[in-house]
Amino acid sequence: MANPALAHALAHALTAAAHGFRVIPLTRAKLPAVRSPHHHDPAPLPCHGECGRLGHGVHDASADPEAIRALFAAAPWATGYGIACGCAPHHLIGVDLDLTSGRAGDPQGAGGASGTDDRVGKPGTSDLEKPRANGARMPGTSDPGRPGTRRTTCRKDRTDGLAALARLAREHAFAIPRTVTVLTPTGGRHLWLCGPPGLTVPNSAGRLAPGIDIRGLGGYLVGPGSYGSRGSYRLAPGSPAWAPAPAPPALLRLLTPPPPPRAYRPGPPSPEPCPAALAGLVRFVRASRQGQRNDRLFWAACRAYETGAGPELAPALIEAALDTGLPPREARATVTSAARSAARHLQPPETWA
Repeated sequence: MANPALAHALAHALTAAAHGFRVIPLTRAKLPAVRSPHHHDPAPLPCHGECGRLGHGVHDASADPEAIRALFAAAPWATGYGIACGCAPHHLIGVDLDLTSGRAGDPQGAGGASGTDDRVGKPGTSDLEKPRANGARMPGTSDPGRPGTRRTTCRKDRTDGLAALARLAREHAFAIPRTVTVLTPTGGRHLWLCGPPGLTVPNSAGRLAPGIDIRGLGGYLVGPGSYGSRGSYRLAPGSPAWAPAPAPPALLRLLTPPPPPRAYRPGPPSPEPCPAALAGLVRFVRASRQGQRNDRLFWAACRAYETGAGPELAPALIEAALDTGLPPREARATVTSAARSAARHLQPPETWA
């Protein structure tokens, strides 16, 4: 059966290329659609297209119309297209803003290299809570009006990438520019920004704050006009079409990785395992209100691990989070996630690709 989305995606991809963006075809799962030519190799070597064949993911990205048509011809199952980040002339930086409702079992951002998974519909409700036409309720829920029943769903802190970005903008004194904004099928959004030539922005997931993923060199964003398994990607009303705004310098400083950490040299134990500067992180977590506890704990733990004080400070951060009412298991998981994120971020540049 012919793929009706193929021609639609190809047309949008060619339009993007006409504006200088390099593109690749994507599957419904938002993955590169052209299969790797090396998947049958007994011991495949790293190849970014040097073999001359198609199927190297974002390394295939092109703004040449003939090359794009060849890519789509090699992937007739494609339903969308990806826009490569970090490439001239735009040096695109993607800010992927996730949104979750805060209810256990709701889909989280299925980011990979590009996507977000967010909620749609009436705020504060889900299909599990909506009564059926005959008055019955979906399995796994209870009637709040009937005594003796209990709810089997539970609440988690809500993740709102847009609100987290607004907080960062206030804290670091920069304005979020009006720029190309793509709405995801489930309510999230991708902001497109231009970076300066010569600056390499690495990909990251949740490093700036929970709900904010960054797409830099080696990453891609799902282009408007694409179809995914959850629906279509489209430009936000009133959004500029193909003209990303320059990234604010203060935001660029947050996105630029610090130099590799110095080699650890054992020495005498510190007489003050929690210096005054790090004690401020504990106070920051302890001052969290409901709805921001995960965000604040993750941010503070990332900063602690980035300075090398994470192992010593983690117990104090977890204790502060417990004081705010965060469940122990959730607090420990958040700190563990922050440690992994910081470790990935502090790797030398040659390991980012």
